[in-house]
Amino acid sequence: MPFDQILGQELAKRILKNALNSDRLSHAYLFTGEEGLGKYLTAFEFTKAINCQENIDDSCYSCISCRKADNHNHPDIKEIHPDGASIKIDQIRKLQQEILYKPYESNKKVYIIHQADKMSVQAANSLLKTLEEPPSYAVIILIASNLNQLLPTIISRCQIVRFRLVSDNMIKDKLVEEYNLIEEKAELLTSLSAGKYNLALDLINEEGKLEERNQVLELAQSLTDLDRNKVFDLVQKILDDRDKMGDNLDIILTWYRDLLMLKLDQSKELINVDYSQQLLEEAKGWERKGIEDIIKLIEETNNVIKNINVNLQLALEVMLLKLNKLRRKNYNGSSRSYI
Repeated sequence: MPFDQILGQELAKRILKNALNSDRLSHAYLFTGEEGLGKYLTAFEFTKAINCQENIDDSCYSCISCRKADNHNHPDIKEIHPDGASIKIDQIRKLQQEILYKPYESNKKVYIIHQADKMSVQAANSLLKTLEEPPSYAVIILIASNLNQLLPTIISRCQIVRFRLVSDNMIKDKLVEEYNLIEEKAELLTSLSAGKYNLALDLINEEGKLEERNQVLELAQSLTDLDRNKVFDLVQKILDDRDKMGDNLDIILTWYRDLLMLKLDQSKELINVDYSQQLLEEAKGWERKGIEDIIKLIEETNNVIKNINVNLQLALEVMLLKLNKLRRKNYNGSSRSYI
């Protein structure tokens, strides 16, 4: 998939193509932005383009280097993923050993480090040594959603490439064109993706995603009149599926964000457009300040749980108890679920 098939991200693509055209590659790049914006896809295409034997500023489908990369057996392209909850120092040490050897069959040896913001402190400090004195033939690409979790010294040694939200019109047109969706379905998926094309693709390609989202929205409506025992039971249920914890909190956040949009007379900005009637009913019982406080609480909790050292159970219990208190204090409508 050449650069021009990556949806949006024109600035990021221009930065990378200019580097390829001028043959002035940085020794390290930091691709940053929210999940679902195409950071990995762009990094992979950039990696292919660096060693492509046919094109100067893009990858191709035909040369042996691109074919090996597509088949994930290129000897000069390495990818590092978190081992469990974090990237560990042993993984970085292995990189440091391998990077000492020149490329086997290409001009550059390229490393892609996924979720670089999940490096342990020891791993980050170890990587810093490599970034300070990198081999001339090596390019390291760090992919991170949360810059606050990276050492400032690592950030300063990378060229930052920022990824932005994609316009709704661009996403909708692409869904209709590529997947032959009806207008209503394309509009719903575009709204739910919130500027993240990859999220829209997940909703298409992964069966049950929309149903899971419906269940989470039902949960959002049930977060009322919870005593401590109910809170503890709910936390255990959430922890049983902790891999989806951040995504589920994001979905709950969209519900309250939509309620706020209605209080601000911004109904055209709704994300959960298929629940517009239910949202209108619930919005009647809210004051704007109460919704804003809940949104702030969920956002703070979501940021906290991204820290690999946090006590997840405690963070969720505190959030639910505070949320329940805020609902009792600020919501004057019926407590029954509309979903």
